[in-house]
Amino acid sequence: MSPAPVRRTVSAVKRRLPRRWRIALRRAAAGDRPWETPSVRELCELPATTPLLVHAGGIADDRALGGILAALARLPEFHLALVRTDADGAAVQELIRRAGKARRRVHEVPRPRRLTPAFLASADLAVLGFAPEGDQPAPVPAVLDAYRAAGLRIVAGNARPVREYLARHRAGELFVPGSVPSFVKAVERAWDRTAEAPEAAEPTVAPFEAGTPGPWRALGAGPVRLGLGTANYAGQLSALAAAISAARPDVGVELVVAKPPATFRYPADRYLHFPAEHQLDVQLDQIRRVLGAYTHLIVDAFRPVLGRLNGDDVAADLPALRRARIKVALLAHGSEIRHPGAHLERHAESAFRDAPEDLRERLTVVAERNRRTAEESGLPLFVTTPDLLDDVPFATWAPLVVDVDGWACDRPVLERARPVVLHAPSNRWTKGTDRLLPQLQELHDRRIIELRLVEGLPYSEMRRQVQDADIVVDQLVIGSYGTFSCEGMAAGKVVVAYLSEAAHRAVGVQPPIVNATPTTLVKAIESLLDDRAAATALAAEGPGYVRDQHDGRRTAEVFDAFLR
Repeated sequence: MSPAPVRRTVSAVKRRLPRRWRIALRRAAAGDRPWETPSVRELCELPATTPLLVHAGGIADDRALGGILAALARLPEFHLALVRTDADGAAVQELIRRAGKARRRVHEVPRPRRLTPAFLASADLAVLGFAPEGDQPAPVPAVLDAYRAAGLRIVAGNARPVREYLARHRAGELFVPGSVPSFVKAVERAWDRTAEAPEAAEPTVAPFEAGTPGPWRALGAGPVRLGLGTANYAGQLSALAAAISAARPDVGVELVVAKPPATFRYPADRYLHFPAEHQLDVQLDQIRRVLGAYTHLIVDAFRPVLGRLNGDDVAADLPALRRARIKVALLAHGSEIRHPGAHLERHAESAFRDAPEDLRERLTVVAERNRRTAEESGLPLFVTTPDLLDDVPFATWAPLVVDVDGWACDRPVLERARPVVLHAPSNRWTKGTDRLLPQLQELHDRRIIELRLVEGLPYSEMRRQVQDADIVVDQLVIGSYGTFSCEGMAAGKVVVAYLSEAAHRAVGVQPPIVNATPTTLVKAIESLLDDRAAATALAAEGPGYVRDQHDGRRTAEVFDAFLR
């Protein structure tokens, strides 16, 4: 055999060897020590000139890692090494699959027995998503120490323990978890500073993102300049802005939402990243914008509107708003004003039976504080569900707003022998899910109904699920119907929820909803199936009711006096 075919055969064999063996052969050929642990760059088989990011923290536990993979499409020169344990294999494969065209620049790297500085140092930057859940305290990830020991500048998600760590050590840049533009900018800043000393710059995070303006008239287009902010639960502020703008040609609107970027699902003029509200420059910017531009302001969920350096509720903002002669109204939706103890006394099957004790205590403090703010300020208070009038009887009902036409459906209900019953809790304890689920599961197992329990679906898929259902089961433990019930009625479905009849009589409405609790749910559904004609007639009333009460016209009228 001639030398050329022999060389080609040897090369083919080498390519089939594990990467560690190939690296050892190259080192031996170069006179280096082949037995040393290969670096992360060697395992990726990348030249020293290729920009390399490394992620060596827990793969499955990093809830913001998916956003980092998505951002690679906008960082075309960068490769990413995912250092994984054997248990991370499935999670890594799913992440790489979701990386799309960028997946060729994502490298699986087996984690060595010890995560040494020598192993990591060949990368250019270290990354960490790290998005802790809710208000639960979280420790600083230990991998940050390994990154620093390797001399790597760190690009990390902006969570309090990480932010404090990077500030203390002046070790990196912050981005907003879930925000692709924020991560890209953080990587670019870190790349520009890799040649600087570690203490050259404080960690930073861009506090604002441009919004996606909705169907409302821009601020300044009329004599009334209305600001709205900042919670936007279920997109209700976006819907309210559109409704008021449609009804009042003299009103221009600006909507500012201050939440984590993963929840930026609804239109707004500006998105204020939730952690950035604690920054002084952000607070000063908000003060200039709000006090210098608005004539009217609707404060959502008692959230602060001038940043959080004054505190975590709007009370401390009110003196400045008064001095600026801004007309202020308060808007409440639920737990920020619903008193747990009073609710437990009024309702035998109250949702607060299922709430953890520490949460009940925290919500009690919040509800009492906010009621005190409303009473002492004398500001007009609006609530979006009638049951809240039991807690604040001096408030005014401003009905929830839904896109009636967007949920419309011509699929007939209850024609299937085994009807589809849909339950879609956004928060299980507030819906009574754990109490009602065994009842529905029993009916499903007896093949009386087909149960569909769905959680965390995007808007378009949730709409498809509602339109395909026969019966929509909403909350059975609160006392009023919410957005999901309105959507079910708009789609012409039979809706089951627990209603406080006195509260709804007080506002003059009788929604076409089957009233049930977890205890009476099975009987209610069996009655619907025993008289399908009556149930179908009830469902047919839903679209008309929602159009009359919840398409935004009545809600805009409620705010008329405030906006004069």
